[in-house]
Amino acid sequence: MIGRRTVLSFAGPARTWVEAFPVGNGTLGAMVHGGGDRARVQVNDATAWSGRPDGPDRALAAVRSAGAGPERLAAARAALAEGRHEDAADLLATFQGPWAQAFQPFVDLHVTIDPSGGDPPEPDGAPDPYAPAPRTAQVRRPDDSPRTLDLRDGTVVEDVPVGAGSVEVEWYASAADGALHGRWASDVPFGLRVELSTQHDVSADHHAPGGRVLVLELPDDVPPGHEPQAATLRTGEGKSLTGVAALLACSDGEVAGSSSALRVSGATWVEVVLATGTTSPWPSDGPLRPRVDVVADVLACARQALPGSRVDGDASRARHVADHHRLLDRCLLDLTGADVHLRLPGAIATTPHAALAQAVFDHGRYLLVASSRPGSPPANLQGVWNAEATPPWSSGYTLNVNLEMAYWGAEAVGLGECHEALLDHVGLVARRGAAVARDLYGCGGWVAHHNSDVWGWALPVGAGHGDPAWAQWALGGVWLCRHLWDHADVTGDLGFLRERAWPLLHGAAEFCLDWLVEAPDGRLTTSPSTSPENTFVRPDGGTGALTAGAAMDLVLVRDLLERCLDTVALLDLDDPIEPRLRSALHRLAHPGVGPDGLLREWSHDAPAVDPHHRHLSHLVGLFPLAQVDVVDTPDLAQAARASLDARGPGSTGWSLAWKTALRARLGDGDAVGALLAEAMQPADPSSTQRERGGLLPNLFSTHPPFQVDGNLGLVAAVVEALVQSTPGRLRLLPALPPQWPDGSVRGVRGRGGLVVDVTWRDGSLRGVVLRAGRGVTLEVVHADRTRTVTLDAGATLRLDGHLTEVSS
Repeated sequence: MIGRRTVLSFAGPARTWVEAFPVGNGTLGAMVHGGGDRARVQVNDATAWSGRPDGPDRALAAVRSAGAGPERLAAARAALAEGRHEDAADLLATFQGPWAQAFQPFVDLHVTIDPSGGDPPEPDGAPDPYAPAPRTAQVRRPDDSPRTLDLRDGTVVEDVPVGAGSVEVEWYASAADGALHGRWASDVPFGLRVELSTQHDVSADHHAPGGRVLVLELPDDVPPGHEPQAATLRTGEGKSLTGVAALLACSDGEVAGSSSALRVSGATWVEVVLATGTTSPWPSDGPLRPRVDVVADVLACARQALPGSRVDGDASRARHVADHHRLLDRCLLDLTGADVHLRLPGAIATTPHAALAQAVFDHGRYLLVASSRPGSPPANLQGVWNAEATPPWSSGYTLNVNLEMAYWGAEAVGLGECHEALLDHVGLVARRGAAVARDLYGCGGWVAHHNSDVWGWALPVGAGHGDPAWAQWALGGVWLCRHLWDHADVTGDLGFLRERAWPLLHGAAEFCLDWLVEAPDGRLTTSPSTSPENTFVRPDGGTGALTAGAAMDLVLVRDLLERCLDTVALLDLDDPIEPRLRSALHRLAHPGVGPDGLLREWSHDAPAVDPHHRHLSHLVGLFPLAQVDVVDTPDLAQAARASLDARGPGSTGWSLAWKTALRARLGDGDAVGALLAEAMQPADPSSTQRERGGLLPNLFSTHPPFQVDGNLGLVAAVVEALVQSTPGRLRLLPALPPQWPDGSVRGVRGRGGLVVDVTWRDGSLRGVVLRAGRGVTLEVVHADRTRTVTLDAGATLRLDGHLTEVSS
């Protein structure tokens, strides 16, 4: 399959961080600003976080010593049952540990090109590498050459005017060799200066004529920005992470080094490579890696990635591009019949809906490939791009929707291997969460709450004053388990299901079975329970968050127990947990429909404090799960539709993505088109308006600020509008937006190992091709037509727009 090309471009260098272009290889991410005078490339390493390996253990011990534990949980449950909400909240606040840790910026490169061919002069004084560029340097000239990001190739290219000529500059982050590459070439000799700096404490700075190795110390504790009274802690004790950055250069000119920069003179081509690493043990929960080993590994990586000649550099680039094509060409959306070139930022407002949607779909897949690869931690709130030492929401892992949303579309668009980073992280969280489940709640298995980090944090956060609406939600691990099942279901990898997924599913189910309590009507429910992150009006007029049996809890628990029973059947297991699962499922309470015709968000009918809240937690059974279905449960589907209507328009970028996917599940193509238009509108980077989504100048989705789940959630929403794969059923074009009258999508992965290609014209299905990875029987549905098909493993079936078989 040959992919169409989507290219983004700006005229000239970035004036702000949200005009820079992202590149990444899963572990290393960089924001390329462009230009020829101290052009900034801001670099992150996915393993570079504040904190230390024993942080979660120390926090759990402190919470336990303050009195939190099973006895206090019982007291909180009793208070809730008696309507003493404040007492329950006060008791549960003692279960809150401090804050999960923060993703950190790593190093910066600043590059200056000298048109004389000599060594660029040292900058005057000792510049602050993080200070804004002078105003004159930020003004674009009409003749500024374009700076382009080719999404299919994963390269940023720019022709930088230098003197009477120009220098071609290219940046890419290669997963093939694990390093960031910068390349400069010109027909006339030029000089280059490459500075390497960091915001963090430097413990060693090794210089050599052709390279530099920087060893830096990351902070011990960084609280979130919404906790202004808490200070960043830098202990210098060597118990937190050490980072290493190795910068090497080669050229046909003379390469030299100094205490401040690499310098090249008399060159017609230059290539630099930057490799990074830290002492993080991820995905292990063990001790830090020895510093000497990390220095050696990072330097070896840089040396191996550094080409010996310009021809070798071309070969290295070709390997990177081939690797990028291998992933991005697996799924192709074509809404225009042509490549798309967006000249930013103006194109966001002027590009037709179909072309912009095609670009946003490609951009989202690009961001996942760049920020999540096997062997790297999963994409965080900002993917793998963050310039702030105290980033928004710690740039961490938010488990009540955002981390899950980032991977909703991964399997469907053929990026299952990018999903592996999250699947590995679930194992780490489970190991940390086993002690939390046991010591705090007296439960078996493992638990996770609302926040996590690279250390596998599983405790509630909040430092004793966190809002229970998010802090006391205990089903983060249960929701993460759905990703394990989805990977096994789509790939058909029973070995993965048996060896990796089942122990984690089993442990989460053990926790649920112990966590459930009997309600007054004899049903099983959860207590305490919240609907993240919404609140309701209590009978006394106060604001409430804690209850028993919020809809999201019941849906997630039901899904986990059902998937565990599916696993038992698929693997033919003889496990004593099976009868416990069946008994609990039989007694588990169901969310209902309130007198207002809406799906109940809580187990009571108290009104929401904010009826337009961005979180749609009670609709999780519609999407991404399938407990609510327009055919199988029409009454619940209608209540879900009414609930979406009541939430109203507008919201954050990620919430708009969820709303779009929910409308797609309801078969509402008009609403899908309208919501996509809202999610793709230009966003003002300087706006302080809360919960105003849209696209920033470089196509990043905003909350505000930037959150990558908004971009990645739109990928899943687009797929849902075109191909919906639920157990035993495949819906084709269920919610086609009217703005996309003609198009095709190829390479969508469905449950049961299916690969699906769909073509439509004038809004009507023209053809579908189904390729079976393993034997499968399912209903194929389009409009009012249904056809049951059975495919053997490896078989291909072609159907026309009437679902009639077409001979090969």
